[in-house]
Amino acid sequence: MTRIYLIRHAEAEGNIYRRAHGQFNGLIIGRGFEQIACLKDRFKDVKIDAVYSSDLRRTCVTAAALYEQHGLPLNTTKLLREVNMGAWEDQAWGDMEYSDPEMSWNFSNDPARWQVGGGEDYYRVRERMNEGITEIARRHDGGDVAAFSHGFAIRAFLCGLLGVPSHETKEVPYSDNTAVSLLLYDNGVLTVEYKNDNSHLSEELSTFAHQTWWRGEKGLLRENLRYMAFDAVRDKVLVDSFKNENDGRFAFSSALSPGARPGASSVGLSGGGDVFTAFQADNPVGLLGVDADNDSATGAGWIDFVHILPELRRRNFGVQLLGHAVAFFRRLGRERLRVEVEKGSDSKLFYLKFGFTVISEAGSRCVMEKDIKNW
Repeated sequence: MTRIYLIRHAEAEGNIYRRAHGQFNGLIIGRGFEQIACLKDRFKDVKIDAVYSSDLRRTCVTAAALYEQHGLPLNTTKLLREVNMGAWEDQAWGDMEYSDPEMSWNFSNDPARWQVGGGEDYYRVRERMNEGITEIARRHDGGDVAAFSHGFAIRAFLCGLLGVPSHETKEVPYSDNTAVSLLLYDNGVLTVEYKNDNSHLSEELSTFAHQTWWRGEKGLLRENLRYMAFDAVRDKVLVDSFKNENDGRFAFSSALSPGARPGASSVGLSGGGDVFTAFQADNPVGLLGVDADNDSATGAGWIDFVHILPELRRRNFGVQLLGHAVAFFRRLGRERLRVEVEKGSDSKLFYLKFGFTVISEAGSRCVMEKDIKNW
């Protein structure tokens, strides 16, 4: 009998930026590295003979928790990749839920009916996952193997194995990041010993403990943001809130601690740079200002301000606006993202949490930078 531990990758950009990252090569972020440490501890005394992973970076980085401590090579295969989301790749979930609610609902609740331009068929995902897992099992007959894959792909595969039809997919919930399913392969037959076990994670380290979308249809349009170009008339409530926190001036503010970046006071809501408005369905949430000109020659881009309505803070909206900035600059070919904040501010802690480091300090302020290159 062959034992296969099927494991989802750790928390990655798509999970917390709330963007569709199927075969888009997103990076591990946030709680992800702590989840990997917990996964490593879970398997420290478990016999593992081989480790496989999809060839996407977020699974390969997660797989290091096992192959490094067991002294094994990493085998990669495209058969374990996430679903190809076609035209949806790297788009904000909130945008798609708003513009195409039917297909957004189908994706999580009846995926065989999900169809977008260039998107991969649900049954094809099941077929290649089954092909990949079966091939691994046959290659390591009688052994213990770990295979790292992705949320939609694992769910589709388990539904096929358990005989769950597409319209009843909710009976097999999505797996949390780094959750483990144990498969048994005996005499050519795959069975499920257990599925989606995240017992190695505390509630604080669980991605799903901090989100609601995965619990079903009611999660639609609840926490995912969509984006539009800024309009001063339409977005007056946001403008007024922004001005109130900046002493009535159109200056820059950081995510949680307003303040102007030296030399940039001519850019802001009144002109220059790019400003995006974030909505939760039709409800305004916040503003994102970015500067594509400053430091462009060095391959960097700047976040000039992130402003969220005070009553809507601490709802994971700030990180979604951060994700929109990352996507904006990646499309311009930038490799780094910068922001300036007060040294002792909550803003600094926010950016540290999501991978920024301090690269310079002057007076009470510091410049922080994050590597966003994913190619």
